[in-house]
Amino acid sequence: MANEKAYNPFEVINNQLDRIETLLSDIDQRIVKLENNQVENDRFMDINEASEFLGDAKATLYGRTSKNEIQFYKRGKKVYFKKSDLVKWIEGGRMRTIDEIKDDVRKRL
Repeated sequence: MANEKAYNPFEVINNQLDRIETLLSDIDQRIVKLENNQVENDRFMDINEASEFLGDAKATLYGRTSKNEIQFYKRGKKVYFKKSDLVKWIEGGRMRTIDEIKDDVRKRL
């Protein structure tokens, strides 16, 4: 019994506070990452960056802007794109799976 450590409620509280401190630090880091991601998605890209991001030739991208197929911003002769707009445009082209089409047909019958 001499080797047993006496129960110390302050040590328990201190350990819990350390754990809470670690969790709060983790939450803070996640918030910073989310904020940085939001800033990245809202930043403007020029034609070169947008072309690289989409994997399309600049001429193809200019063609899409002239046909208003893709959202863009224009100042003078320069064309700009928001990364978040490009992602939405890509997501708008999502094709439904066979199962989704079958489910849709079943709902209509």
